[in-house]
Amino acid sequence: MTTSAPSISGYRPGSDALRRALLRLAALFVLLCGLGMAGLPAAAQGGGGPRLSVVTLDQEALFLQSAFGRRVTRELERDRDALAAENRRIESELIAEERALIDQRAALPASDFAPLADAFDRKVQQIREEQDRKGRALQIQLDRHRQRFLAEIGPVLTDLLSERGAQVLLDRAAVLISVEGIDITGAAIAAIDARLGDGTSANSPLPSPGAELPAGDDGVADPGVARQ
Repeated sequence: MTTSAPSISGYRPGSDALRRALLRLAALFVLLCGLGMAGLPAAAQGGGGPRLSVVTLDQEALFLQSAFGRRVTRELERDRDALAAENRRIESELIAEERALIDQRAALPASDFAPLADAFDRKVQQIREEQDRKGRALQIQLDRHRQRFLAEIGPVLTDLLSERGAQVLLDRAAVLISVEGIDITGAAIAAIDARLGDGTSANSPLPSPGAELPAGDDGVADPGVARQ
C-alpha cells in the first residue's frame, strides 16, 4: 500500500531554526554591549567621556604568516617529513623481519617459535614508543617556539596599540561583530618582522626529536606475528 506524503506547502526547511539562531545572536550582542557599558565609569558612558578603543588581530595568522612562524613551520615540516620517512623505512624492515619469522614457523616446534615471536613483538613495541617520543618532541618544539614568539611580540603589539590610540587588543576569533578598520594583523606582522626577523639570532634551546617523553599509543605500524 502506498501512502501519500504529508503536505508541507508553505514551509521552508530550516527557516524557523535560522530565525531563532539570529534572534539569540542579536540578544547576546545586546547583552554584551549592556555589560560593557555597565563596566565603564559614568563619565565614559556619557557622550563627553573617554571612549574605549579596541583593535583586533588574527593570532594564528600572526604566527604563521610572520617570518618567524614561516621559518619554524619550514623546519618542523622538514623534521616531520624526515620522521615519516624513517617510520616508513622501519615499518618495511619490520614487515620483512615478520615474514622471515613466519617462514621459520613451519620448521620450528611451537615451544621454540613462541619465544622468537614474543621477542619480535617486544621489539615492535619498543620501536613504536621511541618513534612516538620523537613525534611528541616535535610538537613540544612547536609549542615552545610559539611561547617564545608570544613573549617577544608583546612590546611590538604595545607600540601598535599606542600608535593607534587603542586600549584593548582582542583575538579576532573571539569577536562576534566588528567594523572595518579595526583589524591590525597585517600591520602587526610587518612590525614583528622588522623587530624579530625570522628569530634565528637568539633561538632558545629546544628538545631534540629523541627527547625523553611519556610513552604513547601511536607510531610505527605493528605488523604483528600470526600465532595460529
